[in-house]
Amino acid sequence: MSTETNHARDNAQSWAQTIADMMAALAPDAGCDDAQEAIQEAPLSVEVRSGWYSPGAELEAVEYQILLSYGGPSLRITGQLGAHGEAGTAHMEYQDWGTPWTRYHPAHGEPLFDSHNADVLTFAQQFYFAE
Repeated sequence: MSTETNHARDNAQSWAQTIADMMAALAPDAGCDDAQEAIQEAPLSVEVRSGWYSPGAELEAVEYQILLSYGGPSLRITGQLGAHGEAGTAHMEYQDWGTPWTRYHPAHGEPLFDSHNADVLTFAQQFYFAE
């Protein structure tokens, strides 16, 4: 029986640990003065997009994407924006060449299983998505 390595999922798992470490460094008692700067410098890009509107209507951002790695493998955080331009939801998605975007969930028993969703949302909330 052959076990094939999923490099895109491995990349997501590694980033999940990095994000957890960054969130731990944000804690007031962590003593890490440059934690916020490290978070702001981590993404390759931060983007927003609007929903469906009638022609001529003013566009408003409703979704965001934080691109963390690109190519083979790629990783992004996507979600819906709240009423004040903040991340309201957050999901990590990974992709490799020729594969669709797949939502990352740590498997039961993996490190970060209990804290992953909260850490990813807290990470995304460190960015401002409104004008």
